[in-house]
Amino acid sequence: MKVHLINPSHISFGTAVITPRWLYVLAAATPARFGDPVIVDETLALADCATLEPGDVVGIGIHTANALRGYEIGRQARARGAWVIFGGIHATLYPEEAHQLGGAHGVVRGDGDVVWQTVLDDCASRTVKHVYEAGRIEADDFAPARWSLLPRDRYMWASVQTVRGCPKHCSFCSVWRTDGQRPRQRGSDAVIRELVDLRRLGFRFVLLADDNFYPVSHRDLELAAAQGNQQRLQQLTAMRQERFELMQALSGLPSDMVFFTQITMEAAEDPEFLAAMRKANIKGALVGIEAVTPQGLKDVYKDFNAAGEDLVERLRVFRAHGVHVLGSFIFGLPSDRPETFEATISVAQRSELAFAQFVMLQPFPGTVDFGRWEKNMQEDDRQIAGVPLTRYWLIPGNQRPKIYSPHPVMSAEEICR
Repeated sequence: MKVHLINPSHISFGTAVITPRWLYVLAAATPARFGDPVIVDETLALADCATLEPGDVVGIGIHTANALRGYEIGRQARARGAWVIFGGIHATLYPEEAHQLGGAHGVVRGDGDVVWQTVLDDCASRTVKHVYEAGRIEADDFAPARWSLLPRDRYMWASVQTVRGCPKHCSFCSVWRTDGQRPRQRGSDAVIRELVDLRRLGFRFVLLADDNFYPVSHRDLELAAAQGNQQRLQQLTAMRQERFELMQALSGLPSDMVFFTQITMEAAEDPEFLAAMRKANIKGALVGIEAVTPQGLKDVYKDFNAAGEDLVERLRVFRAHGVHVLGSFIFGLPSDRPETFEATISVAQRSELAFAQFVMLQPFPGTVDFGRWEKNMQEDDRQIAGVPLTRYWLIPGNQRPKIYSPHPVMSAEEICR
């Protein structure tokens, strides 16, 4: 029985930007008695299911964007007589879909680090469960990635996770529902050991692949204090201190290592935290700006962000502390108007951003936006390639719409041009 771990992709480039961390986490969670897993990242090269033997185990991790390809692989693997196990965010949300369309024998819902050994034992004994409810494990149980199996010179950036979960509740994001709103932080020693392993493999650039590297804001502390909730205040203070301990440890790594992460804009109000980031050589961060108006921020449940000129000044604070920002903006919000586009570009240009990305509002499964959109679409029976629009990830990629619901005041052409 050989174990195969597959990261699906319709397109292979031979090289990739960031290591798909989950592959190497599950490789580490695979007991030695099953041998070294065969790892296939289809962004490098497509999987060859002809190499599968009856009784092999094929683990396929999917998110919404690659679910369709994952199901294709699953069906092929099952036809070869292999045990097919799905996991990942999308399978957690739609376990029955993986069974019906992907040929799954079993589906892991939640964190796979601990339950993976049980899944493999069940495959060996031919007692695979329909669904494994793995839930959210504590940080001490996070499996460190087994980077020794990584192919050399194929990835530009490595990836290490320091925390799972995000305390926010943005309407367009599923993380706070799937990973939870209670941040689960790894100890700094475990993180540093992984980073040392990666540096020995030749990596200088590392993504701290966290849902939110800044899980405790000044506002959180102030609110707990105002409520007289001493237990909560102590928990938040300890969590914040652990962040500083991690950054202090990062600062002791070779000076040629460069880190990039993802944080909320509230960090701009925390000069002590930004100074620690700079010392730790965290030179860049993706900051979800989303909208430049108060109305837009309310649309996405992100009114803790700044807007207008306050937003410009807040973003400049990052650059002043040596943190280069990739600003992310969303177009197509209900409150957007034709003048919103120029206003957004103006803010991006004046805020000293290193990079900016502009994406269309899209209802992703597991989000507040998706639930609202799916409810509104109950009377809409439109299909594309025989697939209901509310299951758009099952539509062939070249036929998927760019806009999923009509805008209150603008046409699709006005938004997309």
